[in-house]
Amino acid sequence: MKTEKIEVFKESEIRQKILTKVDPGKINKKSKHWKGYILIGKTVVAKVKIPNNHDRRMYQEKSKRIARDLKLDYGDFNRLIRCPMKKTEYYQKLKKLR
Repeated sequence: MKTEKIEVFKESEIRQKILTKVDPGKINKKSKHWKGYILIGKTVVAKVKIPNNHDRRMYQEKSKRIARDLKLDYGDFNRLIRCPMKKTEYYQKLKKLR
């Protein structure tokens, strides 16, 4: 079985999708890079570093870390950023991991 690779996205694209589709229940804006806390009910199930709003390409290693933080494989991460994965679908995946 072939593992899908992470596609190249702009930092601003990843940031926008995290803020709108993942919709962290809590965001810590005190440091240089915001941290988003994804909640199911009152339980934090994931924490993710939110990229800055730059139009430059995100380095592959950073994208991989963000995918891991979001608890997504590379294919699902690509779908989340490209658009087909809905917010409800993402949260259903998280619930299955609990």
